[in-house]
Amino acid sequence: MLEYSLRGRDRVKRILVAGSEPIREITPRAPAAAEYPARRRKLTAILCADVAGYSRLMGEDEAATYEGLSRLRRAIDPVITNNQGRIVSTAGDGLLAEFASVVDALGCALEMQRVTYEINEPVPASRRLEFRVGINLGDVIVADNDIYGDGVNIAARLQTLAEPGGICISHTVYEHVRNKLRASYRPLGEHRVKNIAEPVRAYAVGAPDLRVTAVRPRLRRRLFVTAATLVAMASGLLAAFYQLDIGLWSHAPVVAGLTTPARLGERIAVAVLPFKNLSGDNAQDFFSDGVTEDVINALGRFSGLLVAAKSASFQFKGRNPSPEEVGHALGARYLIDGSIRRASEQVRVDVELIDAATGRHLWSEDYKTQLKDIFSVQDEIAERVVAALAVRLTRFERDRVLRKPTENLTAYEYVLRGRDLFTNATREMNDEARAMFARAIELDPNYAAAYAALGLTHYEAVVSGWTEFIREELETAEGLANKALALDPATTRAHLLLGHIDLYRRKYERGLAEMDRSLEINPSDVDSYVLRGTLLAWSGKPNEALPWLETALRIDPLHARGLMNLGIAKFLLGNYAEAATSLEQALARSPGRLIQVTVFPLLAAADAELGHAEDTARVRVAMLRVAPLFDARRFAEQFGTETAREQVLIKLQKAGFR
Repeated sequence: MLEYSLRGRDRVKRILVAGSEPIREITPRAPAAAEYPARRRKLTAILCADVAGYSRLMGEDEAATYEGLSRLRRAIDPVITNNQGRIVSTAGDGLLAEFASVVDALGCALEMQRVTYEINEPVPASRRLEFRVGINLGDVIVADNDIYGDGVNIAARLQTLAEPGGICISHTVYEHVRNKLRASYRPLGEHRVKNIAEPVRAYAVGAPDLRVTAVRPRLRRRLFVTAATLVAMASGLLAAFYQLDIGLWSHAPVVAGLTTPARLGERIAVAVLPFKNLSGDNAQDFFSDGVTEDVINALGRFSGLLVAAKSASFQFKGRNPSPEEVGHALGARYLIDGSIRRASEQVRVDVELIDAATGRHLWSEDYKTQLKDIFSVQDEIAERVVAALAVRLTRFERDRVLRKPTENLTAYEYVLRGRDLFTNATREMNDEARAMFARAIELDPNYAAAYAALGLTHYEAVVSGWTEFIREELETAEGLANKALALDPATTRAHLLLGHIDLYRRKYERGLAEMDRSLEINPSDVDSYVLRGTLLAWSGKPNEALPWLETALRIDPLHARGLMNLGIAKFLLGNYAEAATSLEQALARSPGRLIQVTVFPLLAAADAELGHAEDTARVRVAMLRVAPLFDARRFAEQFGTETAREQVLIKLQKAGFR
């Protein structure tokens, strides 16, 4: 949540958009003429910043947080001055500044984040103070050295869209700086702001390198794909793996060891960038994306690696970022980059392993192969990466990773196409994906992953309200998951499906056992971390849920359900300000109905606890527009303990729900 209280006046309120109508406002109170006799207008660049998670940090250690913020301000204030900026006002962790030039404003923001990065580097991740920065160019009213107006409101809104340590700019700023400052610009779509006629287009800005002032060269992509000599190479590599004497990773269930984020530092962090489709046919994107996802899954099964989620690394699809930018954004020490070119049954793959900090190429390989050998290519990539990172293979891990999913390449293509449709699926796309998975099973009745994927479409129909036959659909989904596990007990998606069904049925302990099995198979599976945290939160154990959800958001900071359930856990713990922030972020990432019907009631309740009556009313109206028959008692009954049910019901009733 972002709030400013400057000179005793409420300056900024949060915004949230539901459908086409805003349910949050930014409405600065107009100062009385006696207070500010001299007023004028001007066009200026506005920079708005605050510290992510500041309330939590203050709650944990007030003195240390205050000292850390003071240290940051001593470093940041001169940066603003040196970039020809003026600090308009500060309050708590918030900062408002103006610049005559948008280039100066963005240059200042990049420098601010670089300085902050350097100060934070020796600080534990859980205690870092990271700025979120929003920049807009707009016409403002100047009175008594303060500034007001829509331009300030939009900058504040942009700041809430920025990631911790990130920068978000308006389209107006983007048009001025895109050819003047060397940085990456990722579109975030349009966002409505009350009293602004047109939606505000936003862009996330990535610094070329937060650790040095000089801009490093862009990541060079060597993109082509092939694999013919893979089997011979793999056998030679495996012999080398077993000769490595670097140390053996524990293969006891890793789940217990990952309940605290500190243990993640023991694993080597890797990110796989989306393999570029060089086939000259955009319709083949599903194939290059699918192969990328399978490489991510293969690497994730090595317990010595922490692999960024597909949804996190795919934010860089179609872009050309520097290794340093990607490494910082994804928390990755090493990057895997590559491309695929497919011509009929011929496939060429080019892949390379890069040190994110230095941009140095550690290993690269070109593969030329038949489509039928694509799994060998994926296995080879996983093996070579592990070897290059000196993570010793055990036979258990090797066998677990190198299982061939199917002998039928046409069935594999149907699964890839179905997975592509299933991402952000509508009812029609869900049905189409279901047909794809069913066709894959017809072609290969022993294809475990196809059964798990087909089961997910039946579960999705239930939770999205696309069926009247809930019990039958859940039983079908459960049967398909069990069939997948009977064919291949290492099918992570099947364990996830069973865990989701257990969550729906409120069989929390059984669902947790499924997630333990899933994480034993793939210790980097972000969805398993999210679901385990979700099960704990809804079962009434929010304290236990937090480490799992925080771990998930380290692997994928953009995971909407991870953000949503982190908000739920914080709500149950009584941390309403941070709960509201997480719930709003979840809604911004995935504003669909399934997220809305969970987020809106708790967000309204959090606002009520914070004394934001107008915001509570707006969110309540938005909820009743989405679900007119919403029943507060029925919603609260979903939680697993009487204490949690009573707490949620009381708060919902206070927010005006019945």
